[in-house]
Amino acid sequence: MNKVLTLTLNPAIDLTVRLDALVPGAVHRARGQQLEAGGKGVGVASVLAGLGVPVAAAGWLGADNAALFEAAFAARGIADRMVRVPGATRTNLKLADAARGDSTDVNLPGIALDAPALAQATAQLRAVLRAQLAPGDWCVLAGSLPPGVGADLYLQLAQDVAACGAHLVLDTGGALLGQVLDGLRRAAPQALPAFLKPNRAELEEFAGRPLGDVPALARAAQGLCALGVRQVVVSLGADGAALAGAGGLWHATPPKVPVATTVGAGDALVAGTLAAFCEGRGFPEAAVFGMACAAARVQRIAATLPPRAAIDTLAGQVRLSPL
Repeated sequence: MNKVLTLTLNPAIDLTVRLDALVPGAVHRARGQQLEAGGKGVGVASVLAGLGVPVAAAGWLGADNAALFEAAFAARGIADRMVRVPGATRTNLKLADAARGDSTDVNLPGIALDAPALAQATAQLRAVLRAQLAPGDWCVLAGSLPPGVGADLYLQLAQDVAACGAHLVLDTGGALLGQVLDGLRRAAPQALPAFLKPNRAELEEFAGRPLGDVPALARAAQGLCALGVRQVVVSLGADGAALAGAGGLWHATPPKVPVATTVGAGDALVAGTLAAFCEGRGFPEAAVFGMACAAARVQRIAATLPPRAAIDTLAGQVRLSPL
């Protein structure tokens, strides 16, 4: 089985506060709270490790409060390849609304490095990437950029991944997604992602317009494939996902499950799809397994998945319809 490296340049400690219902302007009495090592790449790595895929987490981690991440990596079986940088990793607030079955996020910007520290951290990260990746491996470039860091760094890292002979997964959104894809298309088409996973809002921001129904979203995803991206999964929450690849367009509809939180669902979708790729499954079947992982994840507040047999049962309940 190929291994996976995740790159998270702007990780976060996720503080999830559980509420009966979120009412703006009101005083709330919380049901409870949970503190987790977070960031898109870290979330993807956690699910991959739970699925038995060899995975390492790299990126930039504040040296002042790294202990929570170090403990999480050790407990979950994730190889720690994070570069420590000066400062403290941000804390993001997630308000889980039981009445609505969704979450409201308040995200802080992250660590701002001065020019010398940024240059050193960049060199160290690129060295980790080159040391960790071999031909056929997968690299997940996920999440936002910290303050003062431009899309050029994502472009450089994508080209480093291609130079190693590895496959790139890009999980970021909006303007940054457009900048990276346009830059790669112009300067390094061989480094374009093998797999993209935008959500509706991210794809609409990239497209610059509302996209309407599922077929419209799938056609927009097909436009990304026309740029050179191999597979695209547009996550749509309870509506499932719009899929686009060389074999066509599909709408994947998940089974109805009780929702405890939507936190981590997108990471589970990416990780499950990627795990299926590592096992040799093709597209769109790999995305169906990813959707089953997401359906399992939303039923749990804790960042864990049920046994594999339960996920396989959910995968059998995902309806895949050609468009």
